[in-house]
Formats: sequence, C-alpha cells, structure tokens
Amino acid sequence: MKLKDLASALGVTSQRVSILIKDGMPDSSIEAARAWREEKQAARRQGAPKPKVVELDDGSLADTIDEHRGLVGRARGVWEAAMEMGDPNQGKYQTAYNQSLKTLINLEEEQERRALLARDYIKASDAQEAMLRIVGEVVARLDKMPAEIGEACNPNDPPKAIEALQAWVRKTREDLSK
Repeated sequence: MKLKDLASALGVTSQRVSILIKDGMPDSSIEAARAWREEKQAARRQGAPKPKVVELDDGSLADTIDEHRGLVGRARGVWEAAMEMGDPNQGKYQTAYNQSLKTLINLEEEQERRALLARDYIKASDAQEAMLRIVGEVVARLDKMPAEIGEACNPNDPPKAIEALQAWVRKTREDLSK
C-alpha cells in the first residue's frame, strides 16, 4: 500500500504516516492501521493524568489579594534587580511582573464585583440622600433644643437660657456649614 493512499484514508499527511509506521503502525491495510491508531489513542487516554480538582483554601478573597500583593512586590523587586545588574533575562522578569500585576488587578475587580453583588456598596446618590436626611433631622433637633430645654437649664430666667442656647445653635450651624 502506498503512503499517500494510507495518509488520505487516515486524514493525515504522508510524513505523519511515515512517523506512525516507524512507531509500529501496520501498513498492510487501512483497517489494521486504524485499529492500531485507536488502540494507541485509547491507551493514551487511560494513561493520561486525570485533571485534579483544585480546592480553594478557607481564606477569603481579601486574604488572597493581600498575599498576591506581596507576590507582586517580590516580582517587581526581582525585575528591578535584574535591570540593575543587566541580566539578559530581565524581559522574562518584566513579563512575570506584568502578569502578576494583571492577576492582582483582576482579583481586585472580582472583589469589587462581589461586593456590588452583595450590595456592600451603595450608589453615591443614595449615600448623599441618606446623609442629607440625617443631617436635616439633626439640624431640626438642634433648632428645637433651646425651646425644649431652656426652662430646665435656668428655671429662674428661662428666656435668658433660651437666648444663650439659640446663640449656641446658630454658631454650631455656621460651623457645620463651613
């Protein structure tokens, strides 16, 4: 049988058929060659290492990010030292540093994404609205304070106490508005 015919039947090049024949593939018939290749592929699949299930440690994403920050710092140090010493592998060190930095950025983006999904962050407009509402309540209570506690502060002369408290409230509002 010609190599060209065998190659065409197996869907490979003639050069590949030559290599397979050297490895022990029979060239007497197409069926024998196919059976030999299927045996080899099955043996390869059985002997191939099974993918390992990676188990994450109990550390949080924040811990992983902290550890990776240290790794990025070390990678940067190695790269800088290689540059100072004129190491011919400094390009590889720079690539390692860049990849490590990119991984750190991706981890931080993932942390932010998770925080947004967990609603750990709120919109700035929502936060501003809440703060305005709270400050408004505080200012309203400050305004009511002189009338409510003036008599208790000075039972003999409540108007004098109210006047002093109102002056304090005005000063406090001025200070807060700055």
